[in-house]
Order: sequence, then structure tokens, then C-alpha cells
Amino acid sequence: MQRGWKAAAMAVVLGGAGGASAHEFTCDKRVQVKGEAESPQGEAPRVTKFPATLRFQYRLRNVHPKGESVANLVEDPLLARYGFGSPFPTPLALGVGQSRDATFELKLDSPAACQALAASDGRMDDSFDSTMRVKWDLGETQCSARVTCCEPFVDCEMTCPPDDPYCVEPPNPVAPGASRNAGFFKVHEQALQQCLGLGGVDLGAARVESLEQALGLLWASPGLDRNGGVRSEAEAQRFELAREALVSTCNERLFGANVKRGRALDEALRTLRGSSGDEGLERLTRELGRHNDAGLREPLPGGFDAGRATPAHAAGIAVDPTEPGRP
Repeated sequence: MQRGWKAAAMAVVLGGAGGASAHEFTCDKRVQVKGEAESPQGEAPRVTKFPATLRFQYRLRNVHPKGESVANLVEDPLLARYGFGSPFPTPLALGVGQSRDATFELKLDSPAACQALAASDGRMDDSFDSTMRVKWDLGETQCSARVTCCEPFVDCEMTCPPDDPYCVEPPNPVAPGASRNAGFFKVHEQALQQCLGLGGVDLGAARVESLEQALGLLWASPGLDRNGGVRSEAEAQRFELAREALVSTCNERLFGANVKRGRALDEALRTLRGSSGDEGLERLTRELGRHNDAGLREPLPGGFDAGRATPAHAAGIAVDPTEPGRP
């Protein structure tokens, strides 16, 4: 398994002429999630296995071409509660071309601990940024590293600590078998027809009974209804959730039940069929999408024939089953 470093850094130097020119720093901050695979380029590392250890690495460098630079303040407010609010003691003097490194390891025992950090920045998402701030006379720079937490009941796993010989690691419930996403079902008519052969699907905004209707839900634009009218934001979110719910239903029917996916699908169907508001639409769409993607690399069950891909024909017979103006 590859172990990689991901860093999100930004540097802003503030100051004017005079004393500010005598000091100048750059900083870099990186974070490694021990035991996790390397994230795709440009994505923050994701914590999925717990207990988890995050290893933060800092580097502070004097980039003034001729003189010593002195940092008067170095702080990391997010990690202060864990005893690492000051990565370097100050005042810190570095000569020309010199740098100083520091590391800190933070253990997260559970998904809840990671989500608590994500909530601490006031943003409604699953990520948090740990930022080191460096100040000197009339100047300042900052560098940040982002970490993304897994979603409870979606892709979080509990694993045994290496020093606990009595711990029995549970099986991974996230992707026990094959699954396919909307991109697969929208071009494999035979597979989609096999799913519908087991019964229609009530998705609230539409009841999908035929192959043409199912393809319509997979090919249509979430932002436009079948008459070319613009859907409201809530209608578009319901459409996207209905699409993922249809795909999840077919995964359950064709490739076997998944406890966590089934739980999320049940909640999604209750939401789509109800009229109690639109809270949770985006979260449920994201959850089902991850479940539908979870088993893409797994082979289809033996004897299952998905048929050949027919994108042009599928798009040509697709009919959007949703009713314009219906919530």
C-alpha cells in the first residue's frame, strides 16, 4: 500500500518597505494519514480507518537573501487543544538559507473524533484545515493542510490496534461485493431491464415502471424538466437523489444486499416519498453515490450477463418520468 503525503499550502506575505525587508519566511505543512492509500492528485487525504494517526510535518525556512529572519509568533490554533499550538518556540532566528522542521502526531480514536474536528471550523462539511501562522516584524505567512473525514455508516471502518492481540477485526461492511453506478446502468439496457423485471420503483417524484422511464432518469438533466423548464434547487436535488436511489435499488436486486447501503437507501426512499421538506437530500445523494461506487472494481456475479453497452440507443429511447412542478 502506498503511503503518501498531501499538502495544501498557501503563503501570504504582508508588509511594506523598511524593516519588513530584513525578515522573510516561507512555510510548508503536510499531513500523512498512517496506513491509508495515497489520495488522488489534488485531493486531501481521507481518514477511513480507526483508530487513526495523523502525522503533521512542518517546515519553516528563511528566504531572505542576505540576512537573518526572526519569527515572533508561530502558532497552529486547531492543534492547540492537543498540546501543539506552538510548533516552534519563539522568538525563532534563522540564518540565510536555514530551515527548521517539526512533527506532531494526533490520534483519532473514532469517526466521531474526526467529525468533531471537521465541525470545529464552522463549515458544514467533512473536512478540516490545520493552519500554521508565522509572524515577524511587519510580515506574516500561513500554510495549511486539509484532512477529510469519512462518513459514519458509509465508508468508516474500525480496525484493531496493532498492540491489542485480543481484538477481533470486524469484516468490512462497505463493499462486500460488486456494485455499479449510474454511468453503468445508463448504457447497459439489459442489466437495467433485469432490475425492473423484479418490479417498479417508487421514487416519490416518479414511479419507474419501464426501461424507457429508468433510462430517462439516468440520462435527463437534473436542472431541466422534460418540457425544458428549469427545476428549482430542491427539485434538482430530489432528482439527483432519485437517480442514486434507482441505481442503489438495482445494485441491491442484482448483486446482493449491503447492510449499510440498504440502510441509506431506506432513508432515501422515505425522504423521496414524504413531503416533510428537503433536509438531508444532498447528504443522502452523496451517501448513496459512494455506496454505488464502492464495488466498481469487483467482478459481477458469475452467470450475470449485463449485455453490451448501447449508449446511443439508450439515450434515444430515454423518457424523463418526473412530472414538472411536482416536489
